[in-house]
Amino acid sequence: MFDLPGDEQFNSPQVYTISADKSKITGGTSPIISMIDMKLFPKDAPSIVGTWEQPEHPEWFPDVNAIMFLNPSETIPGQTLYTQNGKAIYATGGQSLRHRAYYKQDGSRITFFGAHPTLSEIYDIPYYGVLSADGKTLYVDPYEFTAAKITTTLSTFEWYGPKGKTPWLIRQ
Repeated sequence: MFDLPGDEQFNSPQVYTISADKSKITGGTSPIISMIDMKLFPKDAPSIVGTWEQPEHPEWFPDVNAIMFLNPSETIPGQTLYTQNGKAIYATGGQSLRHRAYYKQDGSRITFFGAHPTLSEIYDIPYYGVLSADGKTLYVDPYEFTAAKITTTLSTFEWYGPKGKTPWLIRQ
C-alpha cells in the first residue's frame, strides 16, 4: 500500500516484463512507476576503474569528489586516490605519499571510502555506490552520516550538494 499526495491509496499489483535477453524491463502502472524500455544492468559490469567527479560543481560531495579508482591486481585489491579543491589528499605526515583506501566492486555495487581530511588526520568514511547500467554515473551515499560532507534531508543548507537528490558522480 502506497501513500499518495491525495487521500487515495494504490494497492493494485504492478506488472513488469523483462525481455528474453534480460537487457531491459518495461511495464508498471501509474501512479507508482511506469517504465518504458528501462535498461537493466548488464551481466558483464562496466569497471569502476577511472576518475569520478562533479566537474561543474567541485564543491559538492567533497568526501568523494574527485575520486580515482585504481585497477586491482592479483596481489593488491582495488585502491582509491582523492583530490579535493584541486589538491591531492596526502597521507598524514607529509606530502610524499598520497592517501589511499580500498574499494570493492561487485557488479553494480561498489563499497569504498570517502576521505575527510582534518588538520591532524584523515577520516575514512564508509560509502556505498551503485553504478548505472551504462557505466557513466555512480550514485553514492555514506553508511555513516556524522562526518560525511553531503546534503541530507535534514540539512538546513545545501553547502555539499542539492537537497533531496542522491549524490552522483560522473565518469571522466
